Amino acid sequence: MAEFSGGIQIGSGQWDKYSLILRINEISYSVENNTSYVEWWVGIRSNTQYHEHNGISETFKVSVNGTQVLNQSFTPNVPVNTLVGVKSGAVTISHDADGSKTISVSASFSGSNPGYYAPITGSCSGTVKLTTIPRASSISIDSPSIECGNTININGSSASKNFTHKIYATWNGKTSELVTIASGTTTPSFSYTIPTSWEKDLPNSTSGIATFTLETFSGSNSVGSKSVNATIKVRSGVVPSIGTVSISDTNSICTGIGQYVQSQSRLKFSIATSGSQGSTVTSVSTKFEGQTYNSSSFTTGTVQGSGTLSYVITITDSRGRTASKSGSVTVSAYSSPSLTNVTARRANSSYTVDEASGTYALLHFKVGFTSLTGNNATSFYIQYRASGASSWTKINSWDNNYSLEQDYKAGNLFTSATSSYEVAFGVKDSFMSDYSWKVVTVTPTYTLINFGKDGKSLTFFGQDGNSANTLTINGDLAINSVKENTSSTKLLVANGSTVMYRDWNKLVNSIKSAMYPVGSVYITYNNVNPGTFLGGTWERFGQGRTLVGEGTGNDGSTSMSFTANSTGGSYKHNHIYGIKVNEYYSVTSNLRVRKSDGSWQGGIRDGTGHAYFNNCSQAGNKELNTDTYKIESNTSNSGTIQPYIVVFFWRRTA
Repeated sequence: MAEFSGGIQIGSGQWDKYSLILRINEISYSVENNTSYVEWWVGIRSNTQYHEHNGISETFKVSVNGTQVLNQSFTPNVPVNTLVGVKSGAVTISHDADGSKTISVSASFSGSNPGYYAPITGSCSGTVKLTTIPRASSISIDSPSIECGNTININGSSASKNFTHKIYATWNGKTSELVTIASGTTTPSFSYTIPTSWEKDLPNSTSGIATFTLETFSGSNSVGSKSVNATIKVRSGVVPSIGTVSISDTNSICTGIGQYVQSQSRLKFSIATSGSQGSTVTSVSTKFEGQTYNSSSFTTGTVQGSGTLSYVITITDSRGRTASKSGSVTVSAYSSPSLTNVTARRANSSYTVDEASGTYALLHFKVGFTSLTGNNATSFYIQYRASGASSWTKINSWDNNYSLEQDYKAGNLFTSATSSYEVAFGVKDSFMSDYSWKVVTVTPTYTLINFGKDGKSLTFFGQDGNSANTLTINGDLAINSVKENTSSTKLLVANGSTVMYRDWNKLVNSIKSAMYPVGSVYITYNNVNPGTFLGGTWERFGQGRTLVGEGTGNDGSTSMSFTANSTGGSYKHNHIYGIKVNEYYSVTSNLRVRKSDGSWQGGIRDGTGHAYFNNCSQAGNKELNTDTYKIESNTSNSGTIQPYIVVFFWRRTA
């Protein structure tokens, strides 16, 4: 209850002798009607023991919430020091929509007797805050975070079962009504399935905020609303997608063959991708043969591997979500055409090799092609010409023969024994624009220096006829810068021509130097310096040593490397071969001997008067008395020096 008071002026001008009293009391309120029932009361009070009055007509006015509820005259009897009620009443006050209400109240007094002590005029006023009436129903949800496509339960708690309700959803800036719930319940509720179409409103994010609102109505009037937020998430399975992966070969030859080919194909990828539910694809990455390609359309480098080659495609969308797809391509193994073991030799008419005088051609070759299941068009071609000639003559060719090795009798091609010839072997397959050639030169039937097979003859500029004790020179011989010395002139008949030499000794020395250049090794039984008959400066070397070839050798179990001019090995090494036993010792147990340095040496007695020992210190071994036994050693060359014969080694140094 609220009470307001104000002084009343009396005829003598004083204000404190009487007071006007106004009381306001909220009796009840209606939730349904959003109203309060308010009682008011107005009266007059004598404030002293001397002032009283009666029978005087006085007018009282009361206003509540802007409405005058009293305007009436009364003749109250007011004793001293007494509060007298004049009038009371009640009024229904409508609250604001949210259930709150503050009212203003006032009262006034006017008297008709202007006497010296009679009350003449007065007033009082104030404001009263009424009880806030619960209006809007509360709201709650069971899933504050939920994926699209799932159901959220929306629950309310109402102040009155006479209220009706509406539920709204606000998403992406738009509000839509979901349901109207009739009166008759204080627990309105609704189950709502979050539309998957909402995901399209989140192209760059995986979640957003939705607002659910419960509005309360009393009849047709809205009495308020309350809201709650929920996090709406894009379904975890909503990811970008990889569609058709188109792969083609940029190598038209491979395309014609109908195969991807190792070291030839370059693959062009075209990858179809798409976002999902409004997202866009922001990146495409493909891993293939250890390389990463960052585009939906790209061409690889030349394919290096063969067999089944895998690739992995990964895409990312504007939400940051990824998807992957694996696949593979089958690549046929391929090697470039091989041409090995190629020779071209002179032979006789029976095709027996004859480098000395043969005019027939005996060819050898090994050819290999990759067939690609018979789709690789290949060709092997042989041609020849005399060295220096401008054109070639075909010998033979083979097409689509993928493996070929043979000795080929090419006929009487090398008709001139004094001319050189070139034989060209060519290979070509589908991936080559021209042949790859390997050219072999067949020399004339002579060479610059040729020794007879028995070592007793020598020929310059041709093959040696192996005529003992004969020097043969084919062709002209010119010697420049020699002094005239007719006394030393010699005549030499060569192939029927007479050649005059002005210094025969110089010719012979030149031949000797050609046969034994500096660094040569000469081996002989005689201790005669070869410089006395071969010329040059020679020295003895390798005394007491055998010769070993430079490089790495293997004796069947061990490999060793030997460096030129290095030395190694030893003639002798020590063997401690046993203990001389002065008398036979019958036990066969382990034996040991303490050596002078305090260590032990031990072994097993062999029954022959000797016991052979290894280093040992086992407990319980039989200890030998050095008065009876003694250790013997011997320096032996057994097994160190190989069987030998001694010769003289000479090396030319200048």
